[in-house]
Amino acid sequence: MARYTTKYTGVIYRDSITNEKTDKTYYIRYKDINNKTKELKIGKYSEGVRENYCNQKRNEIITKLRLGEEPPAMANKKQKNSIAFKYLQDKYFETRRETKSKYSDIVTANKHLVPFFEKKNLETLTKEDIKALTKLLKTKTTPKGTQLSPKSRNNILTSFASIINYGLKEELIKNDVTKYIEKERIDNERERYLELEEINKLYEEVEHNPRLYLFCKLALTTGGRLGTILNISKMDLDFSNQIITLKDFKNNSTYKTFLTDDVTNLLSNYCKNLNQQDKIFIEPTTIQRQILKILHSLFNVGIDKEDRKNLVVLHTLRHTFASHLAIKGTPIFTIQKLMNHRDIKMTLRYAKLAPDSGRCAIQNLF
Repeated sequence: MARYTTKYTGVIYRDSITNEKTDKTYYIRYKDINNKTKELKIGKYSEGVRENYCNQKRNEIITKLRLGEEPPAMANKKQKNSIAFKYLQDKYFETRRETKSKYSDIVTANKHLVPFFEKKNLETLTKEDIKALTKLLKTKTTPKGTQLSPKSRNNILTSFASIINYGLKEELIKNDVTKYIEKERIDNERERYLELEEINKLYEEVEHNPRLYLFCKLALTTGGRLGTILNISKMDLDFSNQIITLKDFKNNSTYKTFLTDDVTNLLSNYCKNLNQQDKIFIEPTTIQRQILKILHSLFNVGIDKEDRKNLVVLHTLRHTFASHLAIKGTPIFTIQKLMNHRDIKMTLRYAKLAPDSGRCAIQNLF
């Protein structure tokens, strides 16, 4: 990977991509006490990192190496403010995996947390400070001028708690104020599932498109999450036993479930020209967008997009799978197994217990 120098000695950058956009990743180079060259990643342009900041960090490290102590500027700052929240936040995000949610959380923290804690000493934060932050978030607005949703406010507080917990774990701070965080109770558990008539209506809408039709069939008869369905490969299919192996990315596991006769026939024809390693669905983003558009047009007319209880989304198909298993009297532990739920509490909302087998329950669906 090519690297480029800057006007500052020992400050370089490499081209990178963040969320499909061109970016720069900055590094600093210096000699350690053994005169060996070290290279340290500082951060990305998209995260707010700039060349002069990198130069400052490099000078601090060199000064510390030369004098065997912290640079005066840093020492004075620590004496005055303990550890700066922005510094702690940056160190925490360095440990996070490179995902879209990471960069979204960085933007959110810079917008809502950094300004609030900029002049505060983390070691002397009190319950009143946390209450003040919670109160302030209730006055914040989105770019559209609307108030932050309770879910957004809770997410900001979750990020704050994660940053503080990181500081405690790394012994960068000692004051645990996470015990003062009080999140809002949100009744947003999805209740909406598709009735049989609605399922047939969905099938009629997509039956002209083999890919979309197969996606809906798989989602409604396996209960797999979106990422699970879109990552099915031919090698995951056992046609002779009508079993499919599914990857659960949320739980970082794989599990097996059963295929209906109808879906088995569909897959058998669909996969004839595929190699074992080939995925069933190509262009997953397009499929996701198309299905979501259809669901909105069929079932969400007049429903507020913030109404999580009643809005039909892609996850509704998984919820429909479990709901209809429950309606047919499938035992709750069988539903847990078929949904690959780690905790039975996640499954308990679906059904009353009834004796039946998972295979029979799925074969009788829809």
